[in-house]
Amino acid sequence: MTFATTINAVLILVCLSVLVQSARMSRRLRTLRDTQLAEGVAQMERATGQARIVLGDLKRVLATDGQAQATAIAAAEEIRDELTLMVGIGNAVADRIMEANAKTPKAEEQAPKKRAVRKPRTAKPKTAARPKATDAEKVVAGILEAEKVAAPGRTRSRRKVAVPAAINDASGVVRDIATARASRESAVA
Repeated sequence: MTFATTINAVLILVCLSVLVQSARMSRRLRTLRDTQLAEGVAQMERATGQARIVLGDLKRVLATDGQAQATAIAAAEEIRDELTLMVGIGNAVADRIMEANAKTPKAEEQAPKKRAVRKPRTAKPKTAARPKATDAEKVVAGILEAEKVAAPGRTRSRRKVAVPAAINDASGVVRDIATARASRESAVA
């Protein structure tokens, strides 16, 4: 045998083995196509349909709830700003009350200390004279009275803060409130 016939014989064997393998693979592909491929495609189509439904619901929820949350956050920020302003006013009033209380002499310091002679008790006790109100007590009474009279007005866009009359009399507080509101409104705009 020559070299060429040996190579031809080997090529014949390789070609026969390729024919056998391709026939086996063709049968397997036909079986796969008939059973599993159709079932896999059906499952993929079902999953795609469910994903579309979920995405539609998610889009609807985000459109409505996201807007509602943004509105709630904006309202909360407005309330926070107003509360900060009110706390500042309250702190200023408290400082003024403390200063007024420190400036007014106590009742014990006003009267000289004398030893009172004890008198026997009579059958009818005398009513004690009411002590004079200090400046701090007057300020607190004015604030309480102004709060009873003034009801905070509400508008649709922004709530107004009612300022008691006693605070209006104090120097600088009204200016502070006006500048704080103006700066807050310019920051919002």
